[in-house]
Amino acid sequence: MILHLTPRAEWEAAPANQPYRAASLANEGFIHATQGDELLLRVANAFYKDKPGEFVVLEIDESRLTSEVRWEAPAPAPTDLIPPEAAVSDVAPAAAAPRFPHIYGPINREAIVGVRLATRDASGAFTGFAPLPDPANPLNLKSPSQMANELLEATDAFSEALDRFKDSLEGRMAQLDEKIKKL
Repeated sequence: MILHLTPRAEWEAAPANQPYRAASLANEGFIHATQGDELLLRVANAFYKDKPGEFVVLEIDESRLTSEVRWEAPAPAPTDLIPPEAAVSDVAPAAAAPRFPHIYGPINREAIVGVRLATRDASGAFTGFAPLPDPANPLNLKSPSQMANELLEATDAFSEALDRFKDSLEGRMAQLDEKIKKL
């Protein structure tokens, strides 16, 4: 799974029936991505902390991408992205920097398997991720039909469990009857 951070407004403005094209594809020839939540937070805070607005994270299944992905070193390697354990070693900063997946083409929609909201604190620092609320259902409430279906499923499961208990109880009663008859 690779991740792409983008402003929420740009994601929502992109045509849903077409592959996603980040601005960097036209400007740099590829779409920036990363791997892992921790590294994405470091990247977000290194490059986007001062940019206002909400950001979303596209979760991309690399195996479903139709565009080429190349794992490359960042240029230049910002010190914020070098792992702390490498910073105290004799490894050169460029060699210590992680490699990033660069997507050389648009992101086909089938490869996007999830979208999350990047959360921020009052200073603008990125702190984590949350589910992206559905605009039609911002509180993520279930519809009456969903609740009715869940109630029916629970009732069926309860009925089945009650039948099993009844059968078990009848079996025990029959065993007790046999013991009493032998006395």
